[in-house]
Amino acid sequence: MNKKESLILLNSFFYSFLVAFSTLEFIFLLPVLIALYFEREYLVVIFKKLILVNFFIVVLVLFVSFQNIDEAIVLFIRTNLILLFNITLFHKSKGYDIVRGLDAVGFPAKVVSVFYFSLTLINFLTKDFKETKNTLKSRGFKSSTSLFTYQTYGNIFGMIFVKALKKSEDMRYSMVSRGFENKIYFLSTSTIGSMQKILSISLVLLLGKVLYELFY
Repeated sequence: MNKKESLILLNSFFYSFLVAFSTLEFIFLLPVLIALYFEREYLVVIFKKLILVNFFIVVLVLFVSFQNIDEAIVLFIRTNLILLFNITLFHKSKGYDIVRGLDAVGFPAKVVSVFYFSLTLINFLTKDFKETKNTLKSRGFKSSTSLFTYQTYGNIFGMIFVKALKKSEDMRYSMVSRGFENKIYFLSTSTIGSMQKILSISLVLLLGKVLYELFY
């Protein structure tokens, strides 16, 4: 069992759930600060990703602010707490550790398989798109508002779409020929680090506090 990946997913879920459905308090900053401390070498990368995502969040908050400014502020804070915590946890992730985590926490084998093959296909297409873009640059292509540029991009996306269909078929035939039966088996080599242990303890304390205030 991949204990590390499963614990990361559980920490992410419980923190997101607590922030989303509880009254906001300063104590909710504690898990975020713990995670940032352990990932302090990557603070610039983490906050760059947070700022990038916030371009979309700000638009949503602006729409809400027309109805209720207080709700808009709360929404902005909640969203950024959840995003910052999850970005800090997953900023080095390539996606496959998340798939292992889904398998470890007991998601159905078919769901895990769908996530795994979707991720594999996305990585293949992303790599192919980057190679195509580099090829265009090496040939002196410059994007503009001309018809030639639109035709070029149209051809590229059409080619990628065809490659996606072919790649998915090749993957299906490959797995069928190997006797695949809707289940992927993962190696269990990861160990739980100090960061995840401390985060789990802090989240348990937060959950206890929320439950105490809810029932007493």
